[in-house]
Amino acid sequence: MKVVKGIAFPDHVAPFVRHMASVNDHREALTSLRSTWDTLSLLGHLSNLRTDMSGVRQGFQELTGELLSCLAEETLARVTTALGYQAQIAVDVLTRNLYERTADIGFLSTDTPIVQACQTLRPTPNTPHEATMTTVLRQRFRSYVDKYSVYKDIILTDTQGRVLIRLGDGFHGQSTSPIIKQALTTRDNYVETYAQSDLCGDGAALTYAFRVQAEGKAIGVLLLVFDVREEVQTILGNLVDQDESMAFLGQDGRVILSSDPALLPAGYLLPIRPGVPYIRLHGVQYIVAQRTPKNYQGYAGPGWTAVAMLAAEVAFDDRNEAMKAVVFSGENIFSQRLLDIPAQARNIQDRLDRLVWNGRVQQADDSNAFSRSLLEEIANTGRKTKDVFERSSQELLAMVAQNLLTETQFLAALSVDILDRNLYERANDCRWWAQSPALASMDPEVCRKTLRYINGLYTVYSEILVFDARGVVVAASQCAQWEGQALQEPWVAECLRIRTKDGYTVSRFESSSLYANRGTYIYTAPIFDTGNQVRGGVALIFDAEPQFTAMLQSVLPQFDQAVAAFCRTDGCFIGITAALPIALPRQILALQPGQRWSGVVMENERCYTVGAAAGAGYREFKTSDGYAEQIQGVVIVPCGNLRAMSSNSVGSMTPVHDGTEIATFYIDGQLLGIVAEEVIECVELANVVRAPTGPGEKTRHVGFAPYGTRTLPLIDLSAQTSLMHKKSTHLHALVLQVDNVEFGVLITGLGPVMHMHLYTMQQMADMGVATRMVSRIARAGDMLVPVLSTSAVLGLCHASGGIASLCGSAIPGLTE
Repeated sequence: MKVVKGIAFPDHVAPFVRHMASVNDHREALTSLRSTWDTLSLLGHLSNLRTDMSGVRQGFQELTGELLSCLAEETLARVTTALGYQAQIAVDVLTRNLYERTADIGFLSTDTPIVQACQTLRPTPNTPHEATMTTVLRQRFRSYVDKYSVYKDIILTDTQGRVLIRLGDGFHGQSTSPIIKQALTTRDNYVETYAQSDLCGDGAALTYAFRVQAEGKAIGVLLLVFDVREEVQTILGNLVDQDESMAFLGQDGRVILSSDPALLPAGYLLPIRPGVPYIRLHGVQYIVAQRTPKNYQGYAGPGWTAVAMLAAEVAFDDRNEAMKAVVFSGENIFSQRLLDIPAQARNIQDRLDRLVWNGRVQQADDSNAFSRSLLEEIANTGRKTKDVFERSSQELLAMVAQNLLTETQFLAALSVDILDRNLYERANDCRWWAQSPALASMDPEVCRKTLRYINGLYTVYSEILVFDARGVVVAASQCAQWEGQALQEPWVAECLRIRTKDGYTVSRFESSSLYANRGTYIYTAPIFDTGNQVRGGVALIFDAEPQFTAMLQSVLPQFDQAVAAFCRTDGCFIGITAALPIALPRQILALQPGQRWSGVVMENERCYTVGAAAGAGYREFKTSDGYAEQIQGVVIVPCGNLRAMSSNSVGSMTPVHDGTEIATFYIDGQLLGIVAEEVIECVELANVVRAPTGPGEKTRHVGFAPYGTRTLPLIDLSAQTSLMHKKSTHLHALVLQVDNVEFGVLITGLGPVMHMHLYTMQQMADMGVATRMVSRIARAGDMLVPVLSTSAVLGLCHASGGIASLCGSAIPGLTE
């Protein structure tokens, strides 16, 4: 712990406290109140007040430290959590993208035209046939990149590293890059490198390579150059705000690519230390979060990490307006420490209220103006203290609640981004595989072998089919029972009507016999013959259930019973992690592409934080390729019950000058009173012992509690569940005395102590035995307060019934 301006903060928080305006504002207000309490405590000792404020002062000081420390920790956590999410999302999204690249190189290296080119071409074409083959293959490369637009170059070399053909301009000699040898000798299904090479010019390139084989012998090397700079800028551009910076780091901790090359240039070594949430660059302190990727389908990425950072001097600006009030209990989202702070504040306030209440009761017959003024000042300072603690506690809870709103909205947007990125690949797969000469042969054995190889690389499909121009299945990758069956679904005819090689179609999300009568998407593209006539099509049955669940699980916040879902604008769910606890708000279904929404939804007295976002497509997918299927991502977090508002109210009470001092209190929400001079004091009870009762026995004498050196009998006048059985950390009782017998009456709260007019009640004999506890009514302003008779209360402690019959009853007549 480190002390900053008299307050102890955890070591990892202390360096940032000076930047937290809200924490410093509350510290100044609480410091001022602490000085006031010190003064009042001293004056209390010098006066004849029988009040000891040492406990209140100690509790105030302890809660001040706890409140400010917690506020600072949550303020920092808000920033570090957001940065951590951004870094994790960046590295996970990139990893998912690169996983697809590892499958691409495995399949494309077996492409028949590429194999034939390796068998025929020489580094410098010398014959018309070679020139034609070069032109045709370059067009094929272009067609591939038009579909898989994440690549910026495709290169084919012989086994010596001599370039046979490449899509782009550049090096055409013999490469000395190690990637050639690695591709020829690796036992893995691909080689992945990010390095500078003669093949890709001066800068480092992220390249995927694998050998081209014929009859089990390596005859060349195929390389796919991923446009990592564009992809990184797209990913980071969607994540960073204007004040933030993000970067991908290599295993050596050096910057590979960043959102701010001026601050974080390539090759720069970031001085990040494990467990330390900040770094200093160029004299500026930054809060930093670093994350490693989660494995995706067994792929862990190229060994990169992602870093998100924000200058501390701007990190704690309140850029988002906090919730004005937290309307839910929050036991599912607030830590116990957070929940304890308002409880501690209420405990201090209860002790303070009791101190002032007792002081006023004990001064009922005292005309000492100074003592009364001091009590009033103590009460006034107590109200200020309560206000500061309530505002601070509310701000603390509201900050966490607002963070959850932002988090759910952010995660919902991430979910549909992951979805669109994934399905973009599916649209590319079906169009490219439809151009495979092996599948165009319509030879069942050749097609079956090719489909099985593809499905082994691309595991997101439960089945891949080739069907002919009549819709009859020619070959299946998994289940041979489909072969020979005629497909009747609408997407078959839609596919066969397509006349361009860039065209594809997607089924509605609906149950299909091809997917065990579960809901899925089926991607199809036409297969053309050499004369550009449609010979049939390829159908990819997306393994929707586990794939969508995995996508949603990856964004699911770590709260009990949190739910994530994908749905269409008609409310149909295509993926869900668990049953939704609420009906979807109409605002979610009305979202347009790219729009977001979040809010707190209440249903059956339960509250839920809900975030939602509408997908906006990815690259050309769902933006310019003619396909439209808007999906909304939804994240729901239960956040407790609707908060019950306090029912204790004293209405309009104005003290009178010539009345009787009445001490008021609450039982079951009913305001009652006792003549102040009949009250000894109000005490907080500890070590309460329940009184034994026989079967079916009903008694008001419910137990005992220590009182000084004596034992205090306890009476419970509650007309509802016994106060002894209610869940409460603190029990309070009024200590009364009748004929030298001391006893306590359990209460639920304290009201004001003031002079009131006292009236005697008439015509009450027929209103039940409980009414004998009340013989008078006190009035102050427009409030009428039943006044208990202490002797009657003691006399009826074993009687049945209670005071409930008086609550809300008409007063038959008053005599002053």
